[in-house]
Parts: sequence; C-alpha cells; structure tokens
Amino acid sequence: MSAGIVDIATAKPGRTIHNDHFASIGLTDAWIRRRTGIAARSWLPDETSLAEVAADACAPIVTRMGAPSSIGALVVVSTSVRQRVPGIAQRVAQLAGLGPSVLAFDMNAACCGFVYGLTTGLSLCDSGQARSVLVCSVEAMSRLVDRTDRQTACIFADGSAAVLLEERAEFAEFRQVAGCDGSQEALMRETDTGGIHLEGAQVYDRAVRRMSESAQYLFDHGPAPTVLVGHQANSRILEQVRTLSAHLGVPFVNRIENSGNTSSASIPLAFAEELEAGSRPATGRLGAVAYGAGEAWGGVAVDYRVPADTAT
Repeated sequence: MSAGIVDIATAKPGRTIHNDHFASIGLTDAWIRRRTGIAARSWLPDETSLAEVAADACAPIVTRMGAPSSIGALVVVSTSVRQRVPGIAQRVAQLAGLGPSVLAFDMNAACCGFVYGLTTGLSLCDSGQARSVLVCSVEAMSRLVDRTDRQTACIFADGSAAVLLEERAEFAEFRQVAGCDGSQEALMRETDTGGIHLEGAQVYDRAVRRMSESAQYLFDHGPAPTVLVGHQANSRILEQVRTLSAHLGVPFVNRIENSGNTSSASIPLAFAEELEAGSRPATGRLGAVAYGAGEAWGGVAVDYRVPADTAT
C-alpha cells in the first residue's frame, strides 16, 4: 500500500498567444514550430496573481473531496513567485477553501519542481503525517522572460495544475530518483537585468540525458509506469527523450504544441490534457521525469486512479 494520485485539476486563464505575436522580434511561425514545436501558449494578464491561479486549480479538487479538513498539507511549487515574504502557499490555501490547520509551504526547483513536490507530498502521505496532500504547480513564466529575447520569448508560458495524493490499498509503492549539480547553475539563470539566460546546446544535451536516465531508473526499479510524461521543455528535447526511451515500450507524452514551456507546471498540465482527451485511461501508473535549472533533475513513478472528467 502506498500513496498515489486520486484527483487532478488545471487552470490556464489569460490570453492565448499565437506565434505571429513574435513577428515584431523577427520570429516566424515556421521557425518557432521547427525549433520548439510550439504553436500557441497562455500568458496571464498582469493583474492576475499567482495565488489566484493556483487556487483556481486547487478549488475543484477541494470541492469534489467534500472534506477539505482531511487535506493535511499543501505544497505550492513555482519558479515565478516574485514576492519572497510571505510566500503564496498560505494565501492559496485560504482561497482554495482549505482549513487553517493545513501545512502549507512554497517550493522552487525550477522545471523539476513538480517532481520534487510530488516526491515530498507522497512521502508525507506514506509516513502518516498527512491523510491527503495537495501538490500544486503554478507558473507565470511570461513575467520572467525578456519579451524581446528571440531565444526565450516564444518558449515560456503560464498555467497551473494540482494533484491530490492519498494512500490506497490498491496502490503500489511509489519510486523516485533525484539529483542536482550546483556547479551547473550558470546554464539556466535569471539575469541581473531581467530575462532568462540559457546555454542552449548544453541544456539540450543535459536535459535529454538526465530525463532519459531518470526514466530508465523508474523502469529498472518497477513497477513500470504505463505512461511517461517528460517536462515539456521543447519538442526537440521531448522527441529525443522519446527516441532514447522507446525500448521501454510505453506511451511518451508530447503536449507542448498548444501549451509552451510552463516550467514546473508542464508535467501535470500535459498529463491532465491526456486524461481529458481520453488518450490515457483513468487508472494507471505515471512516470514523470524532469530537468531544470539549478541544476536539478529527477523522476517519480506513482499509481493514479482519477475519476472521469476531472482534469478541469
């Protein structure tokens, strides 16, 4: 018996930005699609707070549960929070309708944040410290990038997704692998003047290798996932990981075309889209692998059993 995912919900408010938006900085739709696989992405309006978006993802789960007091912890994962004190987790808990006794805290592991947050939430459940745990990733990456930067402006996007974790007799033990290398922090970083600096070639190579290695670990230390979802960084990275993981024999998800790179939120958003479209059954075992700035990487294999029509 172990903890697993029993519900999921998403929030992608804001306006849809199509590729023609970037013509003013010399990028064409064909070039963006060829280099990133992205056709459209969501950007939040300036007046919308991250806490509100995160709460929009969490609230449907809280409502469906009917007993919010049984949710013992809320982990809010974000790369985009600009306010350091206080964090946003307590505000998200209040807006989503959680009780005052909930353990709520913020976490930042960049694009690997959902994997780190999921590992934390599952551990809290399995240790008996919380009956149920909400893990919510929320990002407004459009507020971090330099919108005139041809390398990054068209890649990053905004959105939020939340999963509810509970221990069930039918769930197999979750598996996790994680690592970090602080000596590589310069590969992806926020600049002093604003925007995000990427060492593109090195990030590509390391992301492919780390996510492929994490996927292999999850399959070597079964039970094996029935679906593999990688961080939706760009389509070329995803397709290379798909190729290197083809021998694992399970579907590999690429949903970046209409979502863009939403950093820590990309895995649960892509997984929810698969469920909502009926591309994946409502019961199975998710393998989630990611690589992000820091640098941080890792993977989680976890059973899921979600009700139908719960992705929104």
